[in-house]
Amino acid sequence: MKSRKAPIQKRKRRSILLTFLLLFTLPIFVFSLLENKSFDFRNRAFEEIELSEINPCIISFPNVNPYTIEVNNTVRIQIDALSKDSTIKSISITDGNGNELFTKSYEDTSLTRITESFAYTPTVARAYNLTGSLNNMDGKTYGCVISSPYDIKGVKAITTNSKPEFISNPRSSIPSQNIQTGVTYEYTLKAEDIDKDTINYSYSFTTGQSWLKATVVDGGGGGKLTIKFRGSTNTPGSYLANVFIHDGYSKHLSSQSWVISVSPKGNDNPTVTIIEPASSVTIKNENSLAISWEAIDSNPIIRYELYISSNPVNELAWQEINKNIPPTQSSYTIDLSTITDGTYRIILRAIDNQSPAGIGMDVSPEVLISREEKDPKDPDDSPKLPEPQIINISPTSSDEVSNTNPTIKASLIGTENSSIDESSIVVKLDNIDITKEIKINKISDSEYTVIYIPENSLTTGLHKVYIFFKDTKGGEAEKEWTFNISTGEEDDDDNFIIFGLEISKRTAYIIGGGIGLIALAIVMPMIIMAIWKDKSEEISTNTVLPQSLPKTDDIPIVNPPTEMETLVKESFQAPEPEIPTNEVSPVFEAPEPDEDLTNLYKELQDLEEKDSK
Repeated sequence: MKSRKAPIQKRKRRSILLTFLLLFTLPIFVFSLLENKSFDFRNRAFEEIELSEINPCIISFPNVNPYTIEVNNTVRIQIDALSKDSTIKSISITDGNGNELFTKSYEDTSLTRITESFAYTPTVARAYNLTGSLNNMDGKTYGCVISSPYDIKGVKAITTNSKPEFISNPRSSIPSQNIQTGVTYEYTLKAEDIDKDTINYSYSFTTGQSWLKATVVDGGGGGKLTIKFRGSTNTPGSYLANVFIHDGYSKHLSSQSWVISVSPKGNDNPTVTIIEPASSVTIKNENSLAISWEAIDSNPIIRYELYISSNPVNELAWQEINKNIPPTQSSYTIDLSTITDGTYRIILRAIDNQSPAGIGMDVSPEVLISREEKDPKDPDDSPKLPEPQIINISPTSSDEVSNTNPTIKASLIGTENSSIDESSIVVKLDNIDITKEIKINKISDSEYTVIYIPENSLTTGLHKVYIFFKDTKGGEAEKEWTFNISTGEEDDDDNFIIFGLEISKRTAYIIGGGIGLIALAIVMPMIIMAIWKDKSEEISTNTVLPQSLPKTDDIPIVNPPTEMETLVKESFQAPEPEIPTNEVSPVFEAPEPDEDLTNLYKELQDLEEKDSK
């Protein structure tokens, strides 16, 4: 009869085989981790895709986060395509349901680079799968992929997208908003976007003044903006600071304006506070706005001045309401019938009788005038800005750039109701003018996108980008930022010092991992044998009956008794047991007391007589 192996033995062999397979794959796993230089793969997975031969067609959203698009809002999609092998013939973009969103054919036989944009309006809150294809004259077709600085690889529409909000107040300024000359002023501005959209911002200060320095702590990425303002001046005056923020949507523009009153030593400027409105106001049908205030000054105030402006920092943009309000007056009703729709601030100034005059100032919360219905043709991702702005820069200082031919891009937005002067655009890389080499995409008269891909590889290290432009309303915007290129090789500073020797961390990790794997290879077989060894040969133990003595022919050796044991044995004899009989024992009767005493006395006398003889 053939012997058959039990199924459990097969399972044990299979488990041992899988364990050894896992052991042998550990070195490959560790090597992969070291090559990636990070145990966190999320950043790798969501790294922004750049236009290259590997990805010749890129779909992007220039102004908004593609993963938090608000339903029924119209946003722009941009397509960038590059074909080095052959000229471009056509391009098309479709959604996940096969609906065609954009298509275009090209007759130019020398066209190797294109940039297009089109409007897109999701109507249902869900994820969308946008795909595209790029066809060249050689008959080759390439896929188009979505690229975004956000941690996503797709498109998603949500029910409501919230605008970014300021979470700090200038009243927390140190030491206060009213300081004397020579005193250092400090304020940390903070804003957040609950949807984690990038917060685009612009900062402006009283024209011609630069003593208040802005240091960006959090640049707006991930929905967090932190800017620290600090400085001092020896020139008395009332200075206006303003910060505009938005997340790319037209209706999501907010601003924070505040006054820094710097008084000369021994004197003070009027302190003005607007009491009403105390918070933001939206005007839909009204044609007037009531405003009230209070002012404090050690010197007599001779008059008040009232203005309205979409950009309070720029005095040239102030619209005069009344420049001669009596000092006894503390309220005013503003006529808004001639003011066009937009976001404004009320500016109140108080002038005293000093020479030179002390001027105090305050600005109101936002006043949003929205009487007209939005034109359905207007996109919702085009903020109406009171001053030009450069947003959505890439790559940023926080990006990990390993490509030595990175795509450098930015969006330019002009002042509301203006056009960008294309001839004024200037782009510099490391202080070298590259304006003639950039690709300019015109989204609208007031919106442009500039893109630059270096033909020659950039060196590793820090690089600086500078962009400047003007619009037809006289607005100017400039932005300067840096980014770092790292080839992925170990840094000189990224080393361990061991016994005075400098060893790179990567080398130390490899050596340590190798030692660990060797130790694991030695210990693992022991562990496997201990866990998976065959217990069929083990003798089972009966826990009910006592164990039987082992069979042996050997005569047991008995140790001879010691001297003490012999002595004890000889001197001590156990008494013989009494054998009971049937005889009746005599009964003992105690004598009477008198008789007993007589006998005792007689015995004493007999003893005395014996002694006398």
